[in-house]
Amino acid sequence: MQSTPTSRVAPAAAGRPVAPVRTPAPGRRRVVVGTATASVLLVVSIIASLFFGARPVDPSIVWSVLSGLPAQLLSGDLAAALAPGSGAGMDSAVVTARVPRTITAILVGAALAVAGAGLQGATRNPLGDPGLLGLTAGAALGVVLGLALAPTAGPTAVAVFAVVGSLAAGMVVVGAGRLGADAGTGLVLAGAAVTAGCTAVTSSLVIALPGVLDRFRFWGLGSVARSAAPEIAAALPFILLGLVLVLGGAASLDALALGDDLARGLGVGPVAGRAVVLGGVVILSGVATALAGPIAFLGLLVPHLLRRLVGVGNRLVLGLSVIVGPVVLLLADTVGRVLAPPGEIAVGVMTVAMGVPFLIVMLRMNRGVSSS
Repeated sequence: MQSTPTSRVAPAAAGRPVAPVRTPAPGRRRVVVGTATASVLLVVSIIASLFFGARPVDPSIVWSVLSGLPAQLLSGDLAAALAPGSGAGMDSAVVTARVPRTITAILVGAALAVAGAGLQGATRNPLGDPGLLGLTAGAALGVVLGLALAPTAGPTAVAVFAVVGSLAAGMVVVGAGRLGADAGTGLVLAGAAVTAGCTAVTSSLVIALPGVLDRFRFWGLGSVARSAAPEIAAALPFILLGLVLVLGGAASLDALALGDDLARGLGVGPVAGRAVVLGGVVILSGVATALAGPIAFLGLLVPHLLRRLVGVGNRLVLGLSVIVGPVVLLLADTVGRVLAPPGEIAVGVMTVAMGVPFLIVMLRMNRGVSSS
């Protein structure tokens, strides 16, 4: 794995405090090339999401629909801009229906990728992922419990239910993970146990409550197809807050990667630094689950892929995760639509199909490195 220079600490002389010694930050060329490449891929994936699907659409129709969106958005009429079926003709209706799912994929992809990268950095666990550590299952359970208690809850309330469920699951995982001798293994085992428990309870409630089933089943496998303007508008402030918290803690994660004692010497409080990042991770995981359902492996795949391409620096990985996460989810959603016309393969299934081979390849590569 390519390493990125970070801050190191010079030995302290007798009676003198430890002084940080700065080493070069990630190369400017690497940052520029990585950002430019990721941005181009994002534009291409957005175009692919709008152009391709179960029904081919003429490019002029796509351009006609998109050219009218800025005026509607500037007028504050988000519902009209994202209303499925608006516009003249079937092709216009198809393109307009693809706009909200494309926006949803961008928001959810960025949220889950950044959450995964932040979780790996905060826990120093390469298996840190909202799905593997129980946050996604906890958010799903929170949504189901909330809908059982308040069947008419709106999109904002559903987002709050998801965040509370994700937070509760995270607290249980961290508490149980500390009981093991190996903190990294303990977190993974606790996450698996919490995921299994939450999934069992969620399934039982969904079966027992038909009203909840009607609202839950469409995103049970993970889908960006059903989100409309109200859901997107309700999720956006939460996602922006989560991104600010995690990205704002990127420098603290670089210091914490050196160890808690050295991080203190650099002026970073381990508890406070992790709390900020993990708070953002909980918000992002919960709201992404409320918006699109449980989508596995994205938070694991994207950070590992970026670390192999651009290095291990948390600031660069987190920054690029905002762009690369949507790229991966948009491409997964587009491929899922193209492979099974006139229906589609749920994006949650597609990310699993992409993530499992990636994990196997990564394990083989790590085995080769350790045995050499």
